[in-house]
Amino acid sequence: MSKANAPQVAKLLREYAQRTALRGGNPYYRAKAYSRAADSLAALAEPLDRLVEEERLTEIPGVGEAIADIITKLHGTGTHPSLEKLRKQLPDGVLISRSCCSNLSEFGEGK
Repeated sequence: MSKANAPQVAKLLREYAQRTALRGGNPYYRAKAYSRAADSLAALAEPLDRLVEEERLTEIPGVGEAIADIITKLHGTGTHPSLEKLRKQLPDGVLISRSCCSNLSEFGEGK
């Protein structure tokens, strides 16, 4: 299997963010962090392969150690155990019905 590139990983992180936000509880800050990291990945000027290989993911704005680990797994395998768990908890139909609300702040803090 080929490794996922930066745009593919950014798309998976956005899905992770949306599913996290929809899960309930107080995951807003996590969802925003995943979304912010996805935006930074989408704008990368350097190949993701190089950043992963050189363990420099935390140099990306919005990427800390925990998100760097998620990115590494998404890059290497195209998925992550937590994302798979969220996919089972929240079927695709939930995402489709909420697609009009792509801005995470619409179902986050203060709303």
